[in-house]
Amino acid sequence: MPLFDAEKLKENALTSIRLGIEDFQRSQIPLDQGGDPERALSAIRNLFAGVLLLFKYKIATTVDDPKDAATLIFNPPEVLPQADGHGGVEWQPVGNFKKTTIDVTTIKKRFNSFGIEMDWETIEKLQECRNHLEHLHPANTLGEVADFVAELFPILRDFVHSEMNEQPAELLGPAWPIMLKHHTFFMDTTKECEDAWTDAGVPELMQPWLEKCQCEACGSSLIRPDIDDLDDGLQVDEDDTTFRYLCVGCGYRDLIVPLMIKNLNDEFDYDPRDGGEPSVETCDECEHDTFVIHEQKCLWCETELDYKECNFCGESLGQDDQENGGLCGYHHYLHEKVMKDD
Repeated sequence: MPLFDAEKLKENALTSIRLGIEDFQRSQIPLDQGGDPERALSAIRNLFAGVLLLFKYKIATTVDDPKDAATLIFNPPEVLPQADGHGGVEWQPVGNFKKTTIDVTTIKKRFNSFGIEMDWETIEKLQECRNHLEHLHPANTLGEVADFVAELFPILRDFVHSEMNEQPAELLGPAWPIMLKHHTFFMDTTKECEDAWTDAGVPELMQPWLEKCQCEACGSSLIRPDIDDLDDGLQVDEDDTTFRYLCVGCGYRDLIVPLMIKNLNDEFDYDPRDGGEPSVETCDECEHDTFVIHEQKCLWCETELDYKECNFCGESLGQDDQENGGLCGYHHYLHEKVMKDD
């Protein structure tokens, strides 16, 4: 069993968080002012690693014996079936505990076992964000990194206070006021952006897909309607080919409607090679790619089908079936055939 020092784990966690915040600060400063956008990726790596180390520290301190703590933190040996010599089978560990420590999935299991509270939905979202950023150039992800830090703040605050019984300001040191200031700015700006969109004429059923929009240049979720377009009296639902968004993070402008529709279609993405079928199609009424087939409704213009199921067999009908007078294609064919025979 590897030697284990829980306090060293805590020290490494705080170091990673401190380095992550320093990297974050440098990444947000423009290059011509001494900043370094390349530090964005290392900021995410250090911050997420630091949080996981704090989680492991908490797990380790739930027991008194360092040997027991090590068994909770390090990956256990593989358990394989063995013949018991009497025609039966028994499961036994093979080898020793590994030198690697547990991952997010196992941390979650340990937390559940010991009754440690955590918002795992947010943690998994941050993990996906970290994995996503690993494959992108840092210069195109500065806004997404800022979102990451803002969402990480309440996780750290609540965990340190509730589960570690410590004061976040004391434990995290200089990193704490930086995260607090950024989180406050982020939440205030998010509210301002949300309020600004209420007067922009976004179709009601498209609101969830607006909320998922991120700047195409930097990945930030802090986007608002372009003030010039609002001043000109433009509205999203009426001026869908010209209405733009403005990114608060980097100042980038682009059309908002294609971005909203892309989010909708990405949510219902399918692979025909796996036998999948499209879930969204072009609406015959408004010609936007926003007609959700299984809902039999357009999320842009709210058009619904006049005939939703076949009057004879009950099969769900689509837009192409509306001219059949409430019949599916097969029964419409039979009806037409009978009428001709008569």
